[in-house]
Amino acid sequence: HKGYTEEQLMTIPRVTTETGATISGALTEEMQGKMYLSCYLSQFAQGWSHTAMYIMRDRSDEAGNQSFGFFDKDYRPRKAAHYLHNMTTILKDKGEPKRVGRLAYDIENKSEVVHDLLLQKSDGSFVLIIWGEYYAGGKRDITLRLKRKHNIKAYNPILGTDPVCEGKMDNLILEVTDRPHIIEIK
Repeated sequence: HKGYTEEQLMTIPRVTTETGATISGALTEEMQGKMYLSCYLSQFAQGWSHTAMYIMRDRSDEAGNQSFGFFDKDYRPRKAAHYLHNMTTILKDKGEPKRVGRLAYDIENKSEVVHDLLLQKSDGSFVLIIWGEYYAGGKRDITLRLKRKHNIKAYNPILGTDPVCEGKMDNLILEVTDRPHIIEIK
């Protein structure tokens, strides 16, 4: 069998069947949770149709797989489970937008490890997710600039599902570290 042609490779769905990070040494439970959010966001932004983490609940029947999971072997949720729940709760929606819109925005002082993903909800509002990959420390202050003033709610899925900032504005200064900022724009 010859395999796929270059043309075919460009059109087949991209999936991840097993990925994850084990809690050990410098990789803490908190860092694992933030990295899992980044992995889901990055792969979705790149057009991957499915991403499966290894594993939902830690294995108790084999050595070496006791700290990959969203839940420990006793079904206690880890931070990764809470963070993912918060992010999906903030992003939940009931359907497709009736009219696909556009949002003009610019991110000033963005680096190669600062990413953004623009989504649109069924009510026409936008959700802009900005996240960084500063897992070993560091940060970058960026400015989100919009063409006009919008009603904005900013969320931090590490802290919960309530907005951490809201108001009518056309720019927002964010400290980008190792977690996502979820910004609802109406």
